[in-house]
Amino acid sequence: MRRFICCIPVMVLCLINGCAGSTKAETPLPGTAESAEKPEIRFSVENNELHDIDDRIFGHFLERPSWGGEIGVEAGLTPGTHELQPEVLKRLHEMRIPILRFPGGTDVDYMDWRDMIDNVPGRGKERPKSKGIRGNEVTNNFGYDEFLRLCKDLKTEPIVVVNFGDALLKKKTLKDAAMHAASLVAYCNSPQGAKLPEGMVDWPSIRAINGNKKPYGVKYFQIGNETWGILRHLKQNKEWQNKHGVTDFDKFYVECLEAYVNAVHEIDPGISIIVDVVSVENVKLVREKLGDKVEFLVKHFYIPWSIKEVKKDDKPFPLEDLTAEDVWKAWVAIPNKGNDKGESVIPGLTELGKKSGYRLAVTEWNWNGWWRLKGAKPPLDSSFAKGIGAAGFLHAFMRAGDAVKIACQSMTVGRSWGITCIHVDSEYKTPAFFMPTGQVTMFYSKYHGNKMLSMNSENVPTYEQPFRMGSVRPRKKVACIDALATADDKAIYFHAINRNFSKPMEILVDLSKFPDLPKKAVHHIFTGRLNDKPEEGQSREAGRFAEKEVAFDGKLLVITLPESSISCIIIPRK
Repeated sequence: MRRFICCIPVMVLCLINGCAGSTKAETPLPGTAESAEKPEIRFSVENNELHDIDDRIFGHFLERPSWGGEIGVEAGLTPGTHELQPEVLKRLHEMRIPILRFPGGTDVDYMDWRDMIDNVPGRGKERPKSKGIRGNEVTNNFGYDEFLRLCKDLKTEPIVVVNFGDALLKKKTLKDAAMHAASLVAYCNSPQGAKLPEGMVDWPSIRAINGNKKPYGVKYFQIGNETWGILRHLKQNKEWQNKHGVTDFDKFYVECLEAYVNAVHEIDPGISIIVDVVSVENVKLVREKLGDKVEFLVKHFYIPWSIKEVKKDDKPFPLEDLTAEDVWKAWVAIPNKGNDKGESVIPGLTELGKKSGYRLAVTEWNWNGWWRLKGAKPPLDSSFAKGIGAAGFLHAFMRAGDAVKIACQSMTVGRSWGITCIHVDSEYKTPAFFMPTGQVTMFYSKYHGNKMLSMNSENVPTYEQPFRMGSVRPRKKVACIDALATADDKAIYFHAINRNFSKPMEILVDLSKFPDLPKKAVHHIFTGRLNDKPEEGQSREAGRFAEKEVAFDGKLLVITLPESSISCIIIPRK
């Protein structure tokens, strides 16, 4: 049945699953409130708000990495221009992105921001190419002005990442490195005629020459990227330590950070500073030394990376015995750990926020993995499965919403990575299309409330996930239905991931704690096919959206969740 469903049009799929169309059924269907039997699986939504849900946790990361050629946003440009392809821009508008990070990524600590703008004093007319961490080149055809104008067009908040490697690697004096980062803030935010630090180029005038007389007003600046990686490298480099006299790396990091924070705040004291979590001791020193001058601490999450083998009970598992359903159950059981109900959580996020006094920004995350098996063909290699797995991250961030206020899914536009939200053809031969992980974040961005509600569950089945695949680890208990509820003044939102590979699940949602609900709801569904390469008549997009109106008695809602799907049932408030 699964293979057949994966190869038929979405409307037929939705009819099979009971989710097609937007018209109300004239007679009671199985799984509606009018049916006689009530499901065993129940969720009781309480009229009790736990914490806020910040729109910014459904953000994205517009990376432009140097390795592999132009595989990021630059691959989405119309050839010979600085402009995004129309199909790319159209899809960016559809995504309703609340916050967008740019330009890196690991490369940012090895690049000069001035290479990404025009009319730099003392330089030729053309923007030079930049070299990243691995020495690979990337053009600068899509730079800061293009990015910030895009954010204005999309009505999204930008996050700009500044080079911290100049200071940490001692490529420049600390004063010069901090001033260089501050000059980017001046280019973005200072008005023409503003008093700038002595010796700084009049960057607001350069911005005006480049077509932007008014400041961009960037609020969020992140200092460096994955700083822990640079420090780990330096801790292993005794020659560098002896040359520069650095032994206490937590103290060294905070000294560099303080210089940067003071320099950028001198330009614009109103910006919000985002910095990496390097160590527990480091966080204490940041709080002690800088206090509220820093607003966000950063964590990054990627799973499962390269899958070179499959293990069970710490022993290699024969690939010929591995089924598509085995792979599915492993890939959608993300993140690696769950709560006592088997639902998606990331332990320690809320605790880190409470102990540090800072809010958290997950400025890079995704279901990021690929098969690398020698001489073997895996039974399943599906971007749609990755998308369902990515939803587990979003549920974890929402459950930690009292601490996590920003999250940026990586990467927004690209031509080769399996986690790209919008897949592009750099030669402009094939129109851009959405990939499932990005579709999932777009789905949640459109359909969610700003308050997390308390909810109880009964009889939710679980399964054991026994395999290790890359950094996907075994889990004793994974909830077959990972559900939560949010709300705002207009509606209640019931979110559910049905991890069942081939079985629709009928559930009951008890909303009796909410008075005077209208007797109607809308069931929004994300489902799709397992084959990435479209067959004849299929769209290039493996994921599909559908919706239908459903009726209930105003208190108890019975709904069927299609197999391997994500649902958001929206119950309006009067």
